Amino acid sequence: MREVLWRVRRRLFGSGIMRGVEGAGHPRRALMLYSVHPFRFPDRAMHTHQNAWQSRELARALSERGYAVDVVDYHERRRGLLREGYDLVVDLHPRADPLYQGRLRPGARRIAYLTGSNPAVTNAAERERLRELQVRRGVAMRPRRQTPPLPPDVLERFDAVLLMGGASTRETYAAFRLPPCFPLVNNGLDGIEPTDPSRRDPGHFLYLGSWGQVHKGLDLLLELFGGEPELHLWVCGGFAHERDFVRAYRRELFGTPNIHRVGFADLRSQGFRELQSRCGTMILPSCAEGQCGTVTIALSFGMPCAVSRACGFDDEELLTLPDCRPETLRAVVRELARQSPAQLGTRACAALALMRRKYTPAHYARGVREALRTIL
Repeated sequence: MREVLWRVRRRLFGSGIMRGVEGAGHPRRALMLYSVHPFRFPDRAMHTHQNAWQSRELARALSERGYAVDVVDYHERRRGLLREGYDLVVDLHPRADPLYQGRLRPGARRIAYLTGSNPAVTNAAERERLRELQVRRGVAMRPRRQTPPLPPDVLERFDAVLLMGGASTRETYAAFRLPPCFPLVNNGLDGIEPTDPSRRDPGHFLYLGSWGQVHKGLDLLLELFGGEPELHLWVCGGFAHERDFVRAYRRELFGTPNIHRVGFADLRSQGFRELQSRCGTMILPSCAEGQCGTVTIALSFGMPCAVSRACGFDDEELLTLPDCRPETLRAVVRELARQSPAQLGTRACAALALMRRKYTPAHYARGVREALRTIL
């Protein structure tokens, strides 16, 4: 009930500020422009998106460097909420007229925290996917993942950048002269018992997305599996909130026996554990990401993944789609469905080993601390 009341208040007045979330009493002050919610309701931080835990871990790392940390939502506009005299700011989405303007001490450090690709690139990629859909199916849908662009002259004046993603993510910023850039990984989940590879069926595929179904490529998968009755697609994501998408794909979502609509799933629940255990591959033909968190979640269960390069991974253990054209996706899906149990088992073991070698929460925590040690 407390959280519900807070959400109502947030809609009416904004999220407010959380002062001293870590490092209370330290002489230096840091401001994080990120999200207040994980600090107001810490018990939920482990059961929502990875960024809830990551934001708390970032605040802990700053306190270890001697900062008392305040947090506001990155889209907050009420400058009067802030204290005077911050020594450091970590800004999730730098703007030309930042909230903290006039609130920094002389010599204060500024760190840009980028969890996605260059918005100019991602915006264009989503618009192109929508145009392709209209040509292919005669359906016009509104974009859902458009983000305000980053002003190059602003971002380039920061002292450092924390960037989540791989080489493809960094390439989207090629037009910028970035300050020193420190890569971070988007971690998977701890405490997950991996699935026995022998339980996985190569003919079952999992789509695990959030919002922006055309951006993520669910439209392409629904069209593909609608014509492959012997193969199965399990759809986990927020498609139900996109009414134009549901109208356009009503037949595939509600009238195609081999397409199973699930919706949002608690990724730590027994129900999701059972669901993913029957799937041979998590497939995500997204057009733009930073480094997609649903991929590292799939790896946490030991699930092989087939993803577009735009998902932000450079690892050979993942099958990187050559492109996301319908004919390419169909060829890849058919090939994966023909895997032998031994081949699928090898891929599943490689997926789990990759997760443990590179994408655990400890890897994110270590990366943040190493970056801050260098920057500060």
